[in-house]
Amino acid sequence: MDFSLLLHHALTLLIGAFIICALVVVVARLRWGWHPSALRLTALPILAVYAVFVIAVTLLPLPDKTTFTCGSPYFYPRFFVGWSVHFALQHNTSLVGAFLSKYTAQVLLNIALFIPLGAFLNWLFRLNFRAALLIGFACTLGIELTQLTGLWGYYDCAYRTFDPEDLLGNPCGAVLGWIAVEWTRRRVRGIKGLPNL
Repeated sequence: MDFSLLLHHALTLLIGAFIICALVVVVARLRWGWHPSALRLTALPILAVYAVFVIAVTLLPLPDKTTFTCGSPYFYPRFFVGWSVHFALQHNTSLVGAFLSKYTAQVLLNIALFIPLGAFLNWLFRLNFRAALLIGFACTLGIELTQLTGLWGYYDCAYRTFDPEDLLGNPCGAVLGWIAVEWTRRRVRGIKGLPNL
């Protein structure tokens, strides 16, 4: 990789981390005042690192604008839901092979990527189930539109694949993270069963 491009990516991550940390501080101020607990203060940088990780996984690396050309067969938008199942079955002769394919793995990894978000929203911010679902969807929509619009017009076309399945998978991950924390909290308090959603 070109050193200047690597430096550009590093600066992008640093700027992203700075913005996220600033937002986290604002949230901490609005939610807990100037004195959040020590445990939550410890969790805030972890949340910022997680957010930067999600940005890096979903939006980086950015291609060099001087050499990037539109029309790549890898970055076409997939506007139909169910393409991963279709491709998995098309490229495998058995259901087991389809389940173990890279297409299924991509769906599962997208779900797993947002599980920490739901956990943070419940444990750190005490938001409810609906908020976790909506925030998970909003974050995913922002990521997918950023990919589809070529970084909001910075590139002449999409530089990564727009995938509507992520609009389903990622919020599911956020919901699973929320439920895991709620279930754990209620188990610790001696209340059996999942929360009433």
